[in-house]
Amino acid sequence: MIHGRRAVRGGAGGGGALARGGVLALAGVLGALGAGCEERAGVSPAARKGFGEACADGAECASSVCAAIGGVCSKGCRVDRECGAGHVCRSRDDGPDGVCSKPQGRAPGEACMTAVECQHGRCLHRAGALDQPGHCSAYCEGAGDCPAGLKTCEEIADSAGRKMCLPGEGGAGTAAPGAKGKASER
Repeated sequence: MIHGRRAVRGGAGGGGALARGGVLALAGVLGALGAGCEERAGVSPAARKGFGEACADGAECASSVCAAIGGVCSKGCRVDRECGAGHVCRSRDDGPDGVCSKPQGRAPGEACMTAVECQHGRCLHRAGALDQPGHCSAYCEGAGDCPAGLKTCEEIADSAGRKMCLPGEGGAGTAAPGAKGKASER
């Protein structure tokens, strides 16, 4: 610490050189420590995998995100179009946004009992009817984010302010009778 002050002030004699040498030596030690950590993690930054490549852990990915469903290096998302072809935006348990994943499970519109069964991790049921089959759904920002048959993009009672694809063929306000505010996620 004292040597660092001398180097900043440009101390007299060899003290400044010693301080600069000490700083360089410290930088070398920190660099070696950092390299050791990367080696212990098993993946150097240059060898990390890109989006869509197979992974078992986020440490393998350049984004530090490995999708639990599908096991691919991923990124955060809100709707499918942010993920690109061959991937869906699957909801996460720990927040309102999702993570790009391989589509595994039932597509939006297909019958479901639990969210795990659905590609997007969303199974919608009519309020008070959790013991009856619901349908798989996905988050949307507009009707264009939804598949045929589910072209109504509206908030439901427990979607945390996010819109969901609901039965219907038009834009907002054209949901099947009783659909708006009567569904719940499970």
